[in-house]
Amino acid sequence: MLICKKEDDNKLVKRLITQLKTEVVTGPGSLPGLPAHIMFMCVRYADHCNDESRIQELLTAMITGITSVSRKQSKDSIILIFWMSNCLTLLHDLTQFSGEEPYHSRISSYMQEYALKNYDLSDYRNLLSDQCVNIYHTIVKTIQDDLQPMIVSGMLEHDSIPGMASTTSFSGGRKKSTTDNHDTISIINRLQFYLQLMSTQSVSFSIIKQLVRQVLYFINASLVNTLLLRKDLCHWSKGIQIRYNLSQVEQWVREQNMDIEDTTVLDSLAEIRQASQLLQMNKSTNDNAAAICETCHSLNPLQIQKLLTLYSPSSEFEERVPQSIIKFVLNYKAIEPGVKLMLDPNKLQAVVFNFEPKEIDLTMLDIPDGLHLKFLDRF
Repeated sequence: MLICKKEDDNKLVKRLITQLKTEVVTGPGSLPGLPAHIMFMCVRYADHCNDESRIQELLTAMITGITSVSRKQSKDSIILIFWMSNCLTLLHDLTQFSGEEPYHSRISSYMQEYALKNYDLSDYRNLLSDQCVNIYHTIVKTIQDDLQPMIVSGMLEHDSIPGMASTTSFSGGRKKSTTDNHDTISIINRLQFYLQLMSTQSVSFSIIKQLVRQVLYFINASLVNTLLLRKDLCHWSKGIQIRYNLSQVEQWVREQNMDIEDTTVLDSLAEIRQASQLLQMNKSTNDNAAAICETCHSLNPLQIQKLLTLYSPSSEFEERVPQSIIKFVLNYKAIEPGVKLMLDPNKLQAVVFNFEPKEIDLTMLDIPDGLHLKFLDRF
């Protein structure tokens, strides 16, 4: 336990949260979530003293401080991931040491001695959970903003297969910007950067998978929407290029073991994957049209119709898509009310923070001198 006097609350929040220099508590050998464990030890002493008002003051000040720093640093992914990790750690500490079943039975006997004795803090756990969700969504937005300039140039415009760049001149086409030097590897490198950042902060693998799934959906929606607006990208060879670029991202996901017993991560790329397949498929007969509808089941009829309408022959020997094929698609499956042509890139999927107990001996916890917390007394 740690004793924090009421008059030191502001000092605690400043030095441990709002003005914390994260390098003091990160790096090789550092305990992930150290600020959160220190906070819990202060709360535990207040519970030991059976002082409800003290618990309320401490937890309110801590949650307010985390909210403040995450808002002020809303563009800094490193700081945001650090505080999501610590917010989750504090949430898990309050949960696994709550003394409640089934949490109590899932921790070791020596850790059960750290259980809170007097108060039910489930309301504060709910507040912390909400704060974790808010920070998670801010991280998603920050990563999306970082990747946005790379997506179209790297996945749609970049010709990564030698000899596959189309020589056909399409009406209404556009030149690729000479300033665009992104490719699929640029995107994968950024994803790898965020993965390593979260792993270093001991963010659970289940949360990392959910975040990657959300970001991949953003990439998917951005690519599909661009295809639906650009005739110059809707042709056979570009379909092959897109599929190849996608395969590199999919391979990265598999290398991180994110698709084991869980297909939802790669399912986030379903629409763009099927759009690339559509560009490569035979589109000359009604039999082909039925196959298109079955293969592209994640795309709605409006999207399939639009892509077929935009499709441009890659050579003089290939014909445009017959109108009969386009009509067949619209009649194949009823268009449900409210169906839209464009996908919403910012559509948020629900995030779940599963309870994951962690072994920690609070009696052995070392507080670095760089935190300047000498005013806290051990008990």
